Amino acid sequence: MTMKTMKNRFPARSLLLVAGTAALMMGCNGSSSSDTTMVSDTTAFSAPPSDCLWVGPYVKENEGFNFAYPDSGAIYWSAAYTLPEDGAYITLEADFPYSRYMSFNSYRANTTPAQSLTDKNIIAEAGSINPFIDGAVRTDPSRRYLVTVKPGDPNDPANPSEDNTLYDATSAAGEEAVLIYRNYVPNIGADWTGDVGLPRVTLHLADGSTLQGEEACAAMSAGTDPLGIPFVPADTYETLRANFEPARETPAFRASYGTAFLFQCDFQGNCENNPPRNTAFYANADNQYLYSFLNQDLGDVVVIRGKIPGIPETLNDQEFFNENDLRYWSLCQNEYYSQAVKECLYDEQVFINPDGFYTIVTSEPENRPENADSDCGVGYLPWPDKGDGFSIVDGKTDAPDSAFLIVRNMLPADDFNQAIQNTMTAGDEASVLGDFMPKATYMSKAEFEDLGCAPYTSLAYDQL
Repeated sequence: MTMKTMKNRFPARSLLLVAGTAALMMGCNGSSSSDTTMVSDTTAFSAPPSDCLWVGPYVKENEGFNFAYPDSGAIYWSAAYTLPEDGAYITLEADFPYSRYMSFNSYRANTTPAQSLTDKNIIAEAGSINPFIDGAVRTDPSRRYLVTVKPGDPNDPANPSEDNTLYDATSAAGEEAVLIYRNYVPNIGADWTGDVGLPRVTLHLADGSTLQGEEACAAMSAGTDPLGIPFVPADTYETLRANFEPARETPAFRASYGTAFLFQCDFQGNCENNPPRNTAFYANADNQYLYSFLNQDLGDVVVIRGKIPGIPETLNDQEFFNENDLRYWSLCQNEYYSQAVKECLYDEQVFINPDGFYTIVTSEPENRPENADSDCGVGYLPWPDKGDGFSIVDGKTDAPDSAFLIVRNMLPADDFNQAIQNTMTAGDEASVLGDFMPKATYMSKAEFEDLGCAPYTSLAYDQL
């Protein structure tokens, strides 16, 4: 296959830079956030929250809210608030959305998830049903729930597990708590909330009195700005990028073990140790991720093949909810540094070829092959506009040929062993995922077009 010549950017380096990078990046891996640059983006958004507690939506269409690697198949809202006194807590009341999935996550100050309260684990109110239980009638209009959010560390034995309860990872009144509410794949025709609006807040005070709506938000100093963007240190990234190219001639998909290991492995070629898995950037605790760096210096077109595990189809307002191998799968094209998503394809949007595999192409729009469309059984993802998006930092320039792919696996079934969640050590991804492990290759536009309108017949998965 024709490839552009890749400049050699892998000079021998001492381990000093690796150690320094790891120290700088501990803020993204669970120890301290003091070295992680936090930038608040206060660009006005076009879709105001429908409840005073919630800020968003965090979607690519909403200017200023496209960061922290969002998925274009999902919609997110954040809440940042401070309980006014010891003994206070909040409750959130709503209807379950008409969608694939919903959850609440609480977060530590370093943007790592503390706890997740997932739809199927929420007990519906009396007289209502939970539409996310296997076999449930998804269209039943009686779908009310009530969730309690308390201060405290979910890992502290003093905070017992309770039904419909989430701990916010704060240690005392006066410390800011951060929640994210997620809604994936609303039914066709439904709004971003899944046609149920956002959860309504009640503040419960220590004396037993309550405040609701605007009064509650005022008492809790609820934030109205987007969350701060957790950037990796710009100078560290610039140094690494100037000397090392993370993309490989054969694209490598790796499970995410945190930014320090990503820098060590992808930018410096040392993938040998066994790091703990700890993903920051406001990640969803119900997901695990594969990622791959790409670079158009290696070829104008990237072709990705693999299998998608079974999922519960919900997009077309299906009447019943049927659990499957995974709750959700997606492949997203992102700017690595700015964390902006360009576009994603999620499971129900992907054409499955007769051999059981998908074929997805990503390129700059002007390099899109004519046969990279649904008529030929091929999914298409456009290249991110700004490459790595480094120009989000004043005085820095983009690497326009760069891109960052992310694969999501959500909530694997107990008997599905080939999910990303089952990987345990760096490098075991292919042996664990089997045919569900994506493989990719670089091609020219002409080479892909020469495959005709059934390219999957000429691209054997085992030969990639």
